[in-house]
Amino acid sequence: MLTARRASKFIRRFGGPGDDSGIVCFKFWQLVPAGGCPYRCSYCFLQTTPWFRFNPDHLNGLVYTNVDDMLREVDAWLEDPVAKMMIVGELQDGLVFETAFKKVTGKPLTHWIVPKFAAQARHRLIFLTKSTQVHDALQLDATPQVVFSWSVNAEEVAARWEHGTPPPSQRFAAASAMKDAGWPVRFRLDPMVPYPRWRSGYGAAIREINRIAPEMLTLGALRATSAKSLRGAATKNGRDDSIFEYLTEERDPSGFKYRIPFPVQVELFRYAIQKLSRSIVPALCKEDQALWRELGMPFQGCHCLLGASDALVQNSPREIPSITGNSANSRRPQTMPGTTAGRTSLTSVP
Repeated sequence: MLTARRASKFIRRFGGPGDDSGIVCFKFWQLVPAGGCPYRCSYCFLQTTPWFRFNPDHLNGLVYTNVDDMLREVDAWLEDPVAKMMIVGELQDGLVFETAFKKVTGKPLTHWIVPKFAAQARHRLIFLTKSTQVHDALQLDATPQVVFSWSVNAEEVAARWEHGTPPPSQRFAAASAMKDAGWPVRFRLDPMVPYPRWRSGYGAAIREINRIAPEMLTLGALRATSAKSLRGAATKNGRDDSIFEYLTEERDPSGFKYRIPFPVQVELFRYAIQKLSRSIVPALCKEDQALWRELGMPFQGCHCLLGASDALVQNSPREIPSITGNSANSRRPQTMPGTTAGRTSLTSVP
């Protein structure tokens, strides 16, 4: 595992799509305690990120050692009176470096930052991960201010295109252990792909999600800023590039990403939402408004935000999807821990 002092800020904003884009995504806050990832997912966007293209030895993982600088930034961020969410896991896996942090800095990453969020009631922290390294986190007292979120997929998809990761069954087991210990849990079923047995595979995954009962499930489908570049990077890095055969040669209506065919994406997401328990809030990740409308889904928050009342939503010029005539079978209102505003009815799709 490589180590280095981080010269730039540990806390940054996600650049995201432009304010005039039809993509429903907000410039969320992220903490960067490490870089890269030892997992070898074929579709990982880090492979085409400039930093890792110019520093390929960092792609498999780099831990930053100047923890004191990171903690000072976290303390300053927590002083903001406006409630917000911070994500660990955008430019690295959120939990895979737990053991490495303990060896390098004397404590696992969770033990450095979770207590700071637990000591206040305004902001929340979310770890996004494919890792099952929850042993150290389970030693801490559970708090509603810290969420653990697993990126999961159908077992066959993970086996073929998420090399080196724990299988989804093990990720579900780790999530279940955290949920049983009192921690808030979320899932991202992402990236969904229409492989030949997708209904069986995703049906099994959603049954596990329903069993664990997270506060939110965010759906995402295979996407790429440059399908050709990402596929080339996957090939160069020795990863199975066949997943990119599912992408079309056209971008989404906003011109943001190359996608799987729109009707197929609708079918995948509609199937997942129909199977999802009514008690779980559904959301989409970085999707065009056209897809939200086609599914009849109002925006009720998404993975990297506190919820629909998040200040990043309220202060955004972006149009937020609302209930349309396409929806049916209204869901019960949901209010997640750490939020204060009530929720309007969610809708499932026909």
